[in-house]
Amino acid sequence: MKTVVADADNHNVSKLLEPYIQSGALNFLFGSGTSFPAIATAGNIEAEIDADLLLGLDEDADKKSFAFLEAINAINRAFLAGAPGADAVAVRERYQRFVGILDSILFARKSQLLARQAVVFTTNYDLFLEDAVTAVPGVVLNDGFDRSAPLATPTFAPERYFDRIYRSSSPLGRSTEVPTVNLVKLHGSLSWRRQADEVVARAAPLAAPAAGAIDIAASRSAYLEDHVLILPSVRKFHSTLMDRVYYDLLRLFARCLEVDNAVLLAFGFSFVDKHILDLTRRSLRNPTAQLIIVAFDSAAAESFGSMFASHRNVTIVAPAVGATIDFTRLNDILEAIVPEASK
Repeated sequence: MKTVVADADNHNVSKLLEPYIQSGALNFLFGSGTSFPAIATAGNIEAEIDADLLLGLDEDADKKSFAFLEAINAINRAFLAGAPGADAVAVRERYQRFVGILDSILFARKSQLLARQAVVFTTNYDLFLEDAVTAVPGVVLNDGFDRSAPLATPTFAPERYFDRIYRSSSPLGRSTEVPTVNLVKLHGSLSWRRQADEVVARAAPLAAPAAGAIDIAASRSAYLEDHVLILPSVRKFHSTLMDRVYYDLLRLFARCLEVDNAVLLAFGFSFVDKHILDLTRRSLRNPTAQLIIVAFDSAAAESFGSMFASHRNVTIVAPAVGATIDFTRLNDILEAIVPEASK
């Protein structure tokens, strides 16, 4: 494990990342810090809910889960209704810039052996990245849903990930691979709902709960069960359906890190999720894999250093003391990697 302190102009970090980003099997891991400040970071919510559950205070735990989810849902509803707040607008612009940079990086790949694909793993429930892709028409978003039947409800089918898409100007013309972002939402999404024993795409945002619903046991339970999510608590699963989907996606995460020259760039993610932390550590046994963690501040960098102290193939990118690396600065670092011909 090594730590690299970013220069004020980020030049040393961009040079360090360039070979990995341009020629590796590219994966990103985004956590709640990526959507901050539009959506508050998870913070201690899991510890608080777990403490209630261990004390047998299920009602208090459910109320905390309800409030946590509704805060995110309210932002999502305003966002999709075309009335986002200033923080949501700023975060959306950062995601859009990230997708545009990623498009340029992938498009610069000329070898058929190196797919024009990247995988974005995220534990966020929000829809910022899905929205961002619509602003970059050259990119295809593969969210794992089967949309092959135009009139049918899209059904989640993880086997759809990693399909390579080609476009041609004519039946006999030369084909070109289209840059594709595979979006893997490890903890589920606000856009998912349950239909029998399947996960399907939600046609419209979840309606706002009635006033006082948080204090009514039946309403509170119905609200929580209407989400197909991994909740922030030791009682993560409300159904065997989400249990099955979660472990399918975790296996996908592990497989992506087992391929030759796999690169995982983590940002806004604390690694407090023990399942993801354990899988990441195990995958680092792949000698060609590289984990790059971009730390928000010096304290986070120190914490990551303790977590991965025994791994040679881990690089922590840290800001100077007193400085930070936020999403805007991460985009600055990645943009400097884009080949001039693709800008």
